[in-house]
Amino acid sequence: MSTINDAYGQGIMCPFRRDGKGDFANASGPDLLRSDIGELLGIIGPSATQPGELPWDTQRGTRLIELKHRGLHRELVRSKAQDMAAGTIRRYESRARVGQTTVRTENGNTLVTVVRYTPVGFNQQEDRVEVRSNR
Repeated sequence: MSTINDAYGQGIMCPFRRDGKGDFANASGPDLLRSDIGELLGIIGPSATQPGELPWDTQRGTRLIELKHRGLHRELVRSKAQDMAAGTIRRYESRARVGQTTVRTENGNTLVTVVRYTPVGFNQQEDRVEVRSNR
């Protein structure tokens, strides 16, 4: 019988950190999925004039980092961040079903995007990822 860890695989956690053995920490199951979604939202994606930062997949990622310079208190910026985050996860992360996405300003200079999602299969509970973009 397969387990959730088999379905989601195993990989290195992002952001990188060390485990107790001096190696990079790794995870499986829901912990890996949470890490992968956070990493996906942190990758700088393509713009109208520049490719994304990953040379092997220049379309992957978001421009959330760019939105932090556009007036964090404006409703249009928050709406664009919500659409950008949810759309990127829907496009690139088949292991998660996107739920509510919210955006808030923290300390006047940080755009915080919170994505709630449900892992696909295995009747998992809803989880969430927070991505912070600082000025």
